[in-house]
Amino acid sequence: MNRTRTQILRFLIRSGPATRTVLALELRISEATIRRHLKLLELAGLVHELDGERFSARSSLIESQLIELANQYSVQMPPTTPPPLVRDWR
Repeated sequence: MNRTRTQILRFLIRSGPATRTVLALELRISEATIRRHLKLLELAGLVHELDGERFSARSSLIESQLIELANQYSVQMPPTTPPPLVRDWR
């Protein structure tokens, strides 16, 4: 995922709903850039517009996608077995 979109999502999850202006000020990114990235995040279903001005992250959807992604990349470890016994052949 793009770094700017990640920053927007983190901010919205941590701080709650915010306007484009607040996001631009807090993240030190132009409002035009914020607008473009919010549109992409909306199309992906990761954020939604609340009241025509504020945006909110869909944290439950983000969490479920992260869990699914983690499951796709989890490594299956073979069961652990005790090391073989070493015999003293003296």
